[in-house]
Amino acid sequence: QITERIIVLFAVINSQEEVQGKYVVCILFFLWNLLDVVRYTYNMLARTGIYYLPLTWLNFSLCIPLYPLSVLAKAFAICVSLPYFESSGTYSIKLPLPFTFSIYFPYVLKMYLLVLFIGMCFIIQNLFSERKAHLGTGNIIKKRS
Repeated sequence: QITERIIVLFAVINSQEEVQGKYVVCILFFLWNLLDVVRYTYNMLARTGIYYLPLTWLNFSLCIPLYPLSVLAKAFAICVSLPYFESSGTYSIKLPLPFTFSIYFPYVLKMYLLVLFIGMCFIIQNLFSERKAHLGTGNIIKKRS
């Protein structure tokens, strides 16, 4: 998660001034902070032995819809930045003669988008299993009298 945020924040958003003013950056920061405030508050209280049920539910339920939204916001920020990277050639490298190899950064970002969406599928499955382990299935079985 830290590597993911470093790539998006410093390599994509910070390096292109045109992207910094886009609405998607504000939405992305809002989603990141909302998820972190709930998660870190829950973890801090859980470490001290305090389990507040609404916060537990919020921690394990809020991340399920918000994580895919943050992935979409990251993907949109990357897609918005691609034309700027293509025109400026930022982070694109051409190695000298013995190697004759070049790295075109927009292609790296496109590959990262693919990995980002594949990883999201695994993380969503993990989030559902954590929610089920901590909160149960949520099904209420009616007793017959």
